[in-house]
Amino acid sequence: MFEILNIDLPSQRVRVQHGGEGPPLLLLHSEANTSAWSEFHEQLATDFEVFAPIHPGFGGEETPNWLVDVSDLAFHYKDLMSSLGLDRPLVVGTSIGAWIATDLAIHFSSLLKGLVLFGPIGLRPNEPLPDLFIMQLPEAFTYLADSLDGSLVDPMTGNAELATAVWTDLATQARLMWKRGYDPRLRMRAHHVDCPMMVAAGGQDRLTPLSYVEQYAELFGASLTIVDDAGHLVPLDQPAAAAALVNSFYLTLEN
Repeated sequence: MFEILNIDLPSQRVRVQHGGEGPPLLLLHSEANTSAWSEFHEQLATDFEVFAPIHPGFGGEETPNWLVDVSDLAFHYKDLMSSLGLDRPLVVGTSIGAWIATDLAIHFSSLLKGLVLFGPIGLRPNEPLPDLFIMQLPEAFTYLADSLDGSLVDPMTGNAELATAVWTDLATQARLMWKRGYDPRLRMRAHHVDCPMMVAAGGQDRLTPLSYVEQYAELFGASLTIVDDAGHLVPLDQPAAAAALVNSFYLTLEN
């Protein structure tokens, strides 16, 4: 079970899904209409008090004029943590949510318990990554998660409402990534992250190669775990295994 909190911030009102009991956990969702409370949320809520906000411009939320890059969202979530009174939460992010979590730690490490990043993006790759923005939605889904059914967003035979929701998310993501799909400042700022971090990637990830996530983990001095039978969005394909990783990582942290 979960409830919806509507929190007024200096940036805008934010919709937060809230449930569970235990240490505080801030969950930053991925792209392609994956913001709704899911099995992964439920699994996390057995061990944590989960706060899962909807990013501005995602999940049906309006894209604000102030949203220019990922750092804007990092400051947005710093304000949210303050408003909610979260004391050093564990931050978990997937894909673009992992990028936001990383930027949050670059600026505000002292406010965080640690980071768990599933399929992080935002680092400049050695070779270009697949461009989801030029693909038809069914093809884009194959790069994100094995459990996503591309036929549901087929432009001719799929669910028009679902396809529109996915495209709306991708449109906001494109606004953040159209100029470049990475932050050229990330390498220079990585040393500012001063909290424990774990990186996890799907064994069948088609979007980011293993060499990419290995570089990401090395840059931030993070441990790296590969999750079998999972694509890029590990919590969608393997929610129980992803939640177990989060819990085991938390147990390694000092109080």
